[in-house]
Parts: sequence; structure tokens; C-alpha cells
Amino acid sequence: MMKSGQSNRRAYIRMLMDKTPATRNQIASISGLSNPYIKELEEDNIVNVGREKLLALSIALDLSLTEIDELLTVFERSKLSVGDIPLFLNTAERLRLSAAMHPINDSYALDLMFLAAEIEQGPHIIVSTRPASCFRHENHRLYAEKPLVEAHPIYGDLVTAINRERRRRFLINLESNTTENYVCAHCLEDYVRRCDDEEEKSWRLKHLQSVIGVIESYPNFRFFLTRECPSFLFVMKSDSSTENDTGRLIITAFAQHRFTTKTSASLTGFATENKAVITNFRNELNFIRSSVLPEFEDRKRLSAHLRELAAA
Repeated sequence: MMKSGQSNRRAYIRMLMDKTPATRNQIASISGLSNPYIKELEEDNIVNVGREKLLALSIALDLSLTEIDELLTVFERSKLSVGDIPLFLNTAERLRLSAAMHPINDSYALDLMFLAAEIEQGPHIIVSTRPASCFRHENHRLYAEKPLVEAHPIYGDLVTAINRERRRRFLINLESNTTENYVCAHCLEDYVRRCDDEEEKSWRLKHLQSVIGVIESYPNFRFFLTRECPSFLFVMKSDSSTENDTGRLIITAFAQHRFTTKTSASLTGFATENKAVITNFRNELNFIRSSVLPEFEDRKRLSAHLRELAAA
């Protein structure tokens, strides 16, 4: 006779699998778990499921930290603690995408997707309305996202650890690969100057100063100011082992400067390796590149301009 605990686990996993829009192949790719292993989990045929495997599955299913706590409880495990943070970082090492579109709802999950991109060696392209987020001071994140920090005991420590690792991997990649960061000049000025919260403004200035340091220290970091605001914010990463310029990872979200719309705030972005989607975003990239301000293509003039902006 099946024990009630086994019945609960089977029902819970099946509920999660039915709820997700992702296919089993996609879940296997993102989690690093095999299809047969996921099937065995659905049937509750695995007596002792490793904690790291449960966390990997949770990220592939796009669960919030609170939902992960529920999953762990169903499997008679303790709730998340700071001791689990290395397990989260390990998932980014194994994370792989497919051609399907993978929705990302939670902020920490988006951070892990960015980390997975920064771990992979190769040319990196960022189109944004502010400088690369991994160069924000770690305390900036804790201040800007107080509600999320207060909502779960490990959120603050988790995103701090992910961001620290993101920055480390980003700089390692810069040693042998280029990164292009295209930022709307108008959005950047708004980001630095138009902020009524003085403490938030001070963090933004530190963010800009940090990026200036990277520009001046890493020739492979190419920072461009554009006259046009992008329709989308996105990241593309190519594998350095390939000879063509095919993008392997894309993470997108709506730009905030040009469009003001009401949203459910439940969807952070998407990640995919779909070639047709990536081609469309390369067309957007060509448009953004055509709007680069030529007066700031010289690195010294760019640094001087950014320092003036930070000092204003």
C-alpha cells in the first residue's frame, strides 16, 4: 500500500508539471536532470531525492522561493537557508536552454539566467537603459528591493551572492572575449539624475562609477551610448568555440523609458535559444548600433562624459 507521504509527493509533482508551460525536455535541459529521472520523480519512485536536485527542478519550474519552501516541505526537507546558496549557484553551471521560450517570473531566477550567460565563455551583448546590472554595489540591491528582501529570509543573501558571482564571471570572460553594452543616453541621464530618493540616487552614482572603472580597466568592455531607446532590453551570448555569430542565449524584458504600461509584474522576461527569435533581436541590435553617438566612441571622451554625468 502506498504511504500518504508518497501519495502527496506524487500529486504535488504532477500538479507542478501540469502547471508549467515548459515541456519535459525543456525542464530536463534547464535543471540538468535527465528525462527518466524526472519521470521517476513524477511517479515518486525515488526514495531519497537529493536537495540539490529538488532546487534544480524548482528553478526549471520557475518556482518562487516561497514555493520552493513548500516543495521541500512536501519532501520532508527543511525550508531554504543561506546554506543552500551554493546549491543555487551550482544550478547556473548546469543550466542549458532549448529553442522553446522559457518564461521567468521571479527576480532571483532571472539573476541565475544572467549568471548562466556570464559563466559561458564568448562574446556578450547587452542592450539596456542603464549599465550592466552586475556592477551595481551589492547593498544597492538590498535597498532597492526591500519588499523582496523582507518577504523571504534568504532573498537578500541569495541575490547578493549571485550578483557577486556574476561580476566575477563577467570579468573573467572580459579577459578573452568582448562585451558590448549599448545604453540609451537619455535613459542613462534619467537613471542618474532624475531620482527623488537621495539614498537610491547615491547607489546609482556608485553603479555608474563602477562601470567607469571597468571601461578604463578592460579594453574588451565596449560601452556605447545611443540616441535611441531600445524597444526591448536583452542579453545575447555566443559560444567562443563557434566560428559563426549565432546567439546562444537571449534574455528579454520591456524597456521602461519609452513605454509606460500597466503590467501584472508577474513576468520578468524570457530565455531561449530559438534561432528565429534571436534573428529578430539581431535586427533590433542593428538598429541600436546605427544610433550609437559617434562623439563618445572614443574611450577617453566617453569616460570623461560619464564622470561629468556622475559629478553633476
